[in-house]
Parts: sequence; C-alpha cells; structure tokens
Amino acid sequence: MLAQADNPSVFTKYLEGFKWDEILRNITDILIDLVLISIFFLIIRVIGKAIINRLFSNYANKEHSNISSNRMKTLHSLSMNAYIYMLVFFWIYSALTIIGIPIGTLLAGAGLFSVAIGLGAQGLASDIINGFFILFEKQINIGDYVTIGDVTGTVSELGLRTTKIRSNNDALNFIPNRNITSISNMSKERMKAEINIRVNPDTPITKVINVMKDINKEYVPKTKGIIDDPQLLGTVDMGDGTIAVKEYIPTTDETRFDVQFEFLQLYLEAIKAAGITLPNNKVISDISKG
Repeated sequence: MLAQADNPSVFTKYLEGFKWDEILRNITDILIDLVLISIFFLIIRVIGKAIINRLFSNYANKEHSNISSNRMKTLHSLSMNAYIYMLVFFWIYSALTIIGIPIGTLLAGAGLFSVAIGLGAQGLASDIINGFFILFEKQINIGDYVTIGDVTGTVSELGLRTTKIRSNNDALNFIPNRNITSISNMSKERMKAEINIRVNPDTPITKVINVMKDINKEYVPKTKGIIDDPQLLGTVDMGDGTIAVKEYIPTTDETRFDVQFEFLQLYLEAIKAAGITLPNNKVISDISKG
C-alpha cells in the first residue's frame, strides 16, 4: 500500500505565510511607544496643572485683585477643564498615529463635516459655545445658588461641556450647556442677609428695635460686605404661630451668610444684655419635651 502524502490545509498554509517574528516585534514596538507617549502626556498633565494652580493662586493672593473668589474658582475650573480636554485630544491623535491609523486620510476621504456630525461634534460645539457665553456674560459662577430648568442648587463646576449643580438633596446634577436656556441666579451681586429675632407678644418691640439700631450704627460701617443701609421691617408673622422682628441687610453675594451670622449673634447678645427676655428656640423646646 502506498503511503498517504501529507496534505496541509489551506488555513495552515495561510498561517505559515505570516512572519510572526516581525509581527510580534511590531506589536512590541507599538506597545512601547504607546506607554512612552502616555507617560509623556501624564508628565505634561501634572506640570500643566501645577502651573495653572500656581498662576491662579498667585493672582488670588494679590491685594488689589478685582475678581471675586467665586469668579476666580470658575475661571480656574474652566482653564483646567480646557487643558485636560486638549491633552486628551492630542493623546488620542498621537496614539492612533502610532498604531498606524491614517487620521488625516480618513478625514479627507470621508469629509470633515460628515465625520464631525457622525461623532456628535455638533452637540459638543453647542455645549462649548453656550458655555462660553455663560462664562463671558458672567451669568453664573461656582458657588452661586441657581435654578436651571427643574434643578435648584449650588454650582459646583462650570465646564466646557457640562455645568454641575449640587441640588438641595445633595444630588450632583450634570446639565449639558446646550440645554441651559434660562438661569435664575439667586446669588448675583446684590443679596440680602435676612435676620429674624423671634419675640413674645409681651416683648417690648420698640426697645428691641432700638437695640438693633444701636448695633447697626456701631458695626455696619466697619463690616466688610455690607453695601447699603439695613432695612428694619418691624414685626412680622413667621407663619408658625410666632412673631419676629425682621431685618434685611444688603450685602455682596460672598458675604451674605457671614453678615447674617455675625449680626444675629450681636443682636441676641445686646438684647440679652438689655434685660429683654426672648422666647426659647422652638426646635430646642420640642426636643427637650420629648
């Protein structure tokens, strides 16, 4: 019987035609180049962030800086955001070039406009343009208390693509800038520190008001952030069965709560020193009863 001759399959012949040593060497070279370029961009990222942080820190420490701290935080966040996006773009471009994907040829062959639409760049451009006008027109800054659409809260970050709002329930909301059509900013420039001094029905209201006026006369001129004379409205119904002496103190948005806490403490101490008895805190009273 004649011996059966070996007949390797077509697939085996196809595999044997590959130059595996050369392929492995090319893959190794590509991986090494990708690692090196990634390390390079990481170093550039660290150096760039340090430079941006130093520049903003030095400017914020200037005595005659005419930019508010919230505005400075906004510009700082946006600059960092833009820098990171730029690095990511160049890293992706470099990585694809190393792998051997002809980016320029693809864009030229498919048409830049059609590729941009396919990648969703139209929406990205809308986000960036709208975000630019929000920033340029100073509509909001980091730390502002705003309402955008159905979301109410504090602006935690203003980026090129999205604005982040920390709502009252502590949820972090990501809003694409192109979806921001109207903004209600409750922290814009002129604010009012609201102070309510709860009183008893038999409390000498006139005496309480005179004590508050004396405090205002002494402390308002030397308190930073107060931009106008306090507005003493007199007694008001608080809606929970109690009455209070209400006052508004016009302040800047940055000093609103500082002024509110400081003057409330000053009023209470002065009223106590004048021998006037005020009602106990309702919350504390309810807890103590339990």
